[in-house]
Amino acid sequence: MLQILLRAASALVVSTIACCSWGQTTTLAERTQMTQRVDELLEAGRDDWKMAPPASETELLRRTYLDLTGRPPTGRQVIAYLETQSPNKHAELVQRLLSGPQSAEHLAAVWSRWLLPDEQTDNPFLQNAIGLPAWLEEKFSENLRYDRLVSDLLVASGSPERGPTGFFVVLGGEPKRIAAKTARVFMGVQLDCAECHDHPFDQWSQQDFWGYAAYFAQVSTSSAQPGMQNQGAVVDVAEGDVTLPESDEIVLPKPLVDTGLSVLDSGTRRQQLTLWLTARENPFLARATVNRVWALLFGRGLIEPIDDMRSIDIASHPELLEELSEYFSQSGYDLRNLIETLANTRAYRQSTRHPDGQPAPELYAVMATKPLTERQYALSIGSVARQVGPQSQAAQRALQQQLGNLRGDASEAKLGVVNALVTLHGQLVDAVSRGESSRLLKALEAPFLNNEKRVRWLFLSTLCREPTENEMTSILASIPETDSANADEESSDRNWQSDLLWALLNSSEFAMTP
Repeated sequence: MLQILLRAASALVVSTIACCSWGQTTTLAERTQMTQRVDELLEAGRDDWKMAPPASETELLRRTYLDLTGRPPTGRQVIAYLETQSPNKHAELVQRLLSGPQSAEHLAAVWSRWLLPDEQTDNPFLQNAIGLPAWLEEKFSENLRYDRLVSDLLVASGSPERGPTGFFVVLGGEPKRIAAKTARVFMGVQLDCAECHDHPFDQWSQQDFWGYAAYFAQVSTSSAQPGMQNQGAVVDVAEGDVTLPESDEIVLPKPLVDTGLSVLDSGTRRQQLTLWLTARENPFLARATVNRVWALLFGRGLIEPIDDMRSIDIASHPELLEELSEYFSQSGYDLRNLIETLANTRAYRQSTRHPDGQPAPELYAVMATKPLTERQYALSIGSVARQVGPQSQAAQRALQQQLGNLRGDASEAKLGVVNALVTLHGQLVDAVSRGESSRLLKALEAPFLNNEKRVRWLFLSTLCREPTENEMTSILASIPETDSANADEESSDRNWQSDLLWALLNSSEFAMTP
């Protein structure tokens, strides 16, 4: 009975810390002030470089959709945006997208990719992670405080089918693997480098690693067996310890840094960990989250790699990272507000082209051109295909698996031979661009559309912009004349639409976030 009461009390403390009233809301004035402050601090660190000119409306529109929802705008959405007369239409767009279901779905996919192991295809437990993306999507949809989201994930119990416990199952329930992954994602620390010996480049000792791993030593996933989908449940047990490698020395749970909390010896070990990790006095969570969100929008973190934040002093803009982290925690760990603040900066709205050359990327004097991720690419193809439903979703998932990883660290393109073969000759791309199977091309057969309008819609549907005057002139000049009385000849000559669509889908512009 005493143990039950202690666990209940600890859970209440976790809930109280995560739901306390300080800084839960941010006013428009405060958000605007922070947006301007970001630009000021970036400007101060640019030396002689000036900021690049603003991106075009269509470039910024495509960028915002891809970054916030993982998919591009449709042609009609592009036209509607261009016709909007509001002087604040970009800010209104950002707010609307972040409040929509596609943003929650996108963020859930991003965080799932960060949380799940890289070797997913070889992992026999992967099928048990089915509940994690759905759970994350639900939490992002309701804009749950991020510190509370992290707490709820780390103390979660029950079936992987209905909650986030697949995270523990996929990692095999191994304390060292769970410790390494959570340290990287939630603290930006490569703590696993201290697993076998003291960290060669950071402050962490082997005792630090195993003291942190000990918080997960009493998590049981033994009932979740490979090949038995959704049959297991994650629970806390009363026993379980970790020992130093090649030693019998037991290492007890110990926080990485002292935050002054005196309640870390009550409740389950995982509850004790969340009390330390989400404490306001602990700088790791806010800094790591800000750095990841910054990388998500700007193509690289203020500290690179984003999971190796050894010291705030190695950031390209230490003061900016410090102030943004404090702003994030003061706002009540409001992730949506943080994204909205950064997406409205002049730095985010600038062009990818600089008139004076190519400044160093860490100056943020020009917007990074980010390769699409495999998910963004698949969703972009699906948007052009104009197909929805389970069959289309299955085809898009298959395309993602075939493509592999398209974007590396700091937005480096990872396109290889296999990726190129999939995009150039893949079944889905081929079906989308063939006249007999493409819904888009069939829609363009409407008699009230002339060739100029067809070219225009092909560009809007793929690149989210109108063709330039030179592009339009060149394309129209290359279209063969047809004899409208000869149906076979007309059908044959309209192959140019299929060829143009295929070329647009395989262009570097389609594969990038502008």
